[in-house]
Amino acid sequence: MRSGYIFVAIFVILSSFLRAQDFQSLLEADELKIEADELSHNVETGAVLAKGNVVVTYGILKLTAKEASINQKTFDYTASGDVVITMQDQGSWQAPALQGNFQKKTLRFGPFRLESKVWFAAGEEGTMDEAGSKQIRKGWLSTCDCPQPHYCLQAAQMTHRSDQTFTAKHVVLKFGRVPVFYLPWLWGSTNADQAGLIIKPGYSGRKGAYLQVGRIWKNETIGDSRLYVDLMSKRGVGAGYSSEFESAQRELKTQLYALHDNDTPETSPGFNRRFEAEEDRFRVNAYYRQVLSEGLSLRMNADWLSDSAMLEDWFRRDYRRLEQPKSFVDLSYDHAYFNLGLTVRPRVNTFYTTMQQLPELRLTIPRIALMDTPLLYNSENSLGYYSLKWRNNDRDRDEFIPAADYLPLLHNDPDDYASFRADTLHTFSLPLDLRDTLTLTPRASFRATSYSRTSRRKISQQDLADRIAADNPDAPQNLFPVQDYDDAGGSRTRFAAEFGMEMKSKFYSDWQEFSLKGLNIDGLRHVVEPYLNYTFAPEPSEDRDHLYFFDEIDRLEKQHFLRVGLDQRWQTRQAEQIRTLLNWQTYADVHFDRGEESEKYWGDFGNRLAFNIRPDFQTWAALLYDMGEGEIHRGEYGLRFGEEDKFNARVKYIYRNDHLSRSTYSMGSSLVDFTGESSYLKKYFETADTLTTELSIPINERTSAEIHIEYDLEDNRLAEHTYRITRQLHCWTMVLGIGWDNYDFQAMIMFRLTAFPKVKIDLDI
Repeated sequence: MRSGYIFVAIFVILSSFLRAQDFQSLLEADELKIEADELSHNVETGAVLAKGNVVVTYGILKLTAKEASINQKTFDYTASGDVVITMQDQGSWQAPALQGNFQKKTLRFGPFRLESKVWFAAGEEGTMDEAGSKQIRKGWLSTCDCPQPHYCLQAAQMTHRSDQTFTAKHVVLKFGRVPVFYLPWLWGSTNADQAGLIIKPGYSGRKGAYLQVGRIWKNETIGDSRLYVDLMSKRGVGAGYSSEFESAQRELKTQLYALHDNDTPETSPGFNRRFEAEEDRFRVNAYYRQVLSEGLSLRMNADWLSDSAMLEDWFRRDYRRLEQPKSFVDLSYDHAYFNLGLTVRPRVNTFYTTMQQLPELRLTIPRIALMDTPLLYNSENSLGYYSLKWRNNDRDRDEFIPAADYLPLLHNDPDDYASFRADTLHTFSLPLDLRDTLTLTPRASFRATSYSRTSRRKISQQDLADRIAADNPDAPQNLFPVQDYDDAGGSRTRFAAEFGMEMKSKFYSDWQEFSLKGLNIDGLRHVVEPYLNYTFAPEPSEDRDHLYFFDEIDRLEKQHFLRVGLDQRWQTRQAEQIRTLLNWQTYADVHFDRGEESEKYWGDFGNRLAFNIRPDFQTWAALLYDMGEGEIHRGEYGLRFGEEDKFNARVKYIYRNDHLSRSTYSMGSSLVDFTGESSYLKKYFETADTLTTELSIPINERTSAEIHIEYDLEDNRLAEHTYRITRQLHCWTMVLGIGWDNYDFQAMIMFRLTAFPKVKIDLDI
């Protein structure tokens, strides 16, 4: 349930107590039983008058009262004096007096109180007609069992129909006797599996005071849908719609949002000045997946944004996952021996630099044995029209570069370029078992890539870096020159080859009797897997500086290196299973050709260690160190200890400086990862130096504290920090929190009902 469900819940118990199907079950029971201290019966009229300890049963209904009058012919009845109606597994309903008809299912009641397993409710009066529609006046609901509940939801008037839809007027949320929130009108369904309401008031630094009101629909056929409106004092009015449906054969996700922004990001510090501020802002996103037949599937995604800051400003979670959304259509056929795919990827948002595929056809053959021989073969093939479109800024670079420094031939924005490209890669490998513990796998790869257009002008590694830097919108005043590609190079075909060898071995030692009960160690095994990977790729037939750069396929160069690696695992038995206590991976690269990125023969020294000695203690560390240059490319350390609901802590440190990295790749080896599309771009812009700490501290049995701190060591600032106090109250859990995220202050008050922890009242301030 969402936050608004707590308003809906006031009607759930009333409907569960007075549902039409419950009265239908009464009709199916023929026998009416009446017990009392005194009974009188009129045979002609069928009237029965019962006094003193009255007990009436009819189907699943049991009625107790001091006095009751029941007509056995018409099924009319009245009851008074501490009336209690109990339905099987439905709780009990208490009222001074009521009247109704068992057969017609009508009911009229005065002041009442309801007690069920979870819910407690009360009201002044109400009626129910033959159609099962209920009219209730001045009712309230709570999960608190106190005579004066700690909180309740109150409605002046409500109508609940047999189809479980409802309308209510003048709905008030109260804490104790204090009203804290008011809605003049409320509609929806009491079926929590089908519909609900969102009510979310609060205040934030970016939005100001705001109120979000929305409706949720749940349907097994079309999935979950959400329609909402945002009223914000600083930013204006926004409206959105989202839906989500997923099955084995089909998946559909949509997200639409639009607003008239009264406080655009141009006024915020650090917003790039090469884009004009947009007041009318929107996002239209749709993802669709369909299994057309066995092995054949279709995927489509469209993400249309109003401006370059829309995703970061309003969809922060999506932005952190993927700074630039992709729009594409992909048709794929999976077979046991091959994969065939067709992809179209256009540029939807002109303020992004995008490598378009218009289209791309690809054929992939996984590693298979050739003609029942030990020789293995795999292949990757692609054919397409590729177009690199640089972002279209609203303002030219000459508005920011001083006139004395501006040179039109060097300081212009990058030009687009496009070409047909056909690429085919074939790899052969032959695993040879030299001994039981030693495997030798020689391999050979051959590649041919044809371009319809190339550049006569040579674009060096530095030239390409300058193009990328000039495209960076976060540095509008840069003086990076731009050496653009031309299209005078004509068509070219590049041939490349690679030869290599992998050698693996595996050893282990057992200590069956070794045990440490405190660490749950029952026996110990040490597994050692050393390996060698030799790779030699001669210089391709065409210089990569003349080829258009669409992805890493276009950046192939000479490779000649040896990787020496060692994988180790320490394992133990636990519940008839193997548990890895320590996993340690390490390798070192030696380059026989120093190449253009380094003057040293030594390459990377990589280590990754994962230590899981106890369920309540885990730690890991990773390091990628350039031995030749004496630079750290990547570093990571993590620590977690403690148990849930007890003191626990997490610490994580990340350092990344990929632009220092020396290229190491292979077209055919399984021991060297090919970095893939856009890895070159990331080299020059992805850096990180952050320390993150999370603490969960129990203060007492009912109170705990949570702390989250992320410190940016590169910028020497607190990037994000939040602090929360959680308190278990009588009938709810209360969370108080404050935090800062990139200078945006937020405060939060949240209540979770103890009986229903998924029902929340969120007040994000």
